[in-house]
Amino acid sequence: MYTWWQSDRSLNTYEEMLTSFNTARWPDKGKPVNQNWRMFKKGDSIPHTMRIVCQGYGTEPLADITPDNIITFVAKESHIIGMSQSYVSSFYRWFPFVINRHRKGLYRIRHTKNLDAEIHAKVGDNQDSVYSTFSSVMNSGPSYFCGIQFNLLTGECLNQKPDDKFIEIPAKRKEWRQMLTAYKKGLKARAKVHALDAIALEVIKEQAQQQNHYHARQPDWSSEEWLDCLQESMTTLDFPKHLLKGFIESAMSNRGWGRQSEVPTVDELIRTVDRIFADLSIPLRRRFKVFQSEGHDERTADKHRYGGYKLEAS
Repeated sequence: MYTWWQSDRSLNTYEEMLTSFNTARWPDKGKPVNQNWRMFKKGDSIPHTMRIVCQGYGTEPLADITPDNIITFVAKESHIIGMSQSYVSSFYRWFPFVINRHRKGLYRIRHTKNLDAEIHAKVGDNQDSVYSTFSSVMNSGPSYFCGIQFNLLTGECLNQKPDDKFIEIPAKRKEWRQMLTAYKKGLKARAKVHALDAIALEVIKEQAQQQNHYHARQPDWSSEEWLDCLQESMTTLDFPKHLLKGFIESAMSNRGWGRQSEVPTVDELIRTVDRIFADLSIPLRRRFKVFQSEGHDERTADKHRYGGYKLEAS
């Protein structure tokens, strides 16, 4: 059965990856796979662990492969989402995995061996139904998370987590909704009266002095430090300058290259506030003890764009 995710790749096992790496002209710089990925030997211990590294906006460790043919994906969900075009469209051409978007913030990953077997079991010799069956089979597979493991020889996922299932405490949910509404109202009111413009001008000046003008600085909202800051700010209904600055930086980071020196519009700031709180909904509700019970968090805050900077202690 022919499928589009089949290729003539030769990087299916630890041995094949090690053999390929040993042909590297400059081992310290890794073995190029294509323009997006390189392979390295990790550490000095023998036998070596192989590491796949992604080169996009910076360098990001993607996965470690041990001699027992266990692959552990070590990249955050934010990296997969930020580089989703590359992973969905071409990762399977080089490595035996298909990555597919299920919904916002959730990507499924399957080994091609298991994907082939399950689709073939469903469609038999009916080639016409391969493509229609693909989505349902992928959507029943493991959701990607940092730490997910597969056996490269069998294609089995070794630590699949269940999908989300969150049950809220009604009284706590009511408190959370009231607090969130009041806090977002305070942020948006400041944007509407242009109280943030002076801070935005400071951000523009700082970014103009950066060496890399093409990658706008913004907070890593997934970090504990920024989540701590948000939690305290929401609790006290206070709006410290460094937090307002973070929202402004996030609004500016989602623009095209020609608008990095412009003060964000009111609409841009409002959309940014809504987006950040939507993306951080689960970790913030967790902090405010809204959940009675919960399952695996696939809408993790780690997905928040291309990462960002940590909040330094004052």
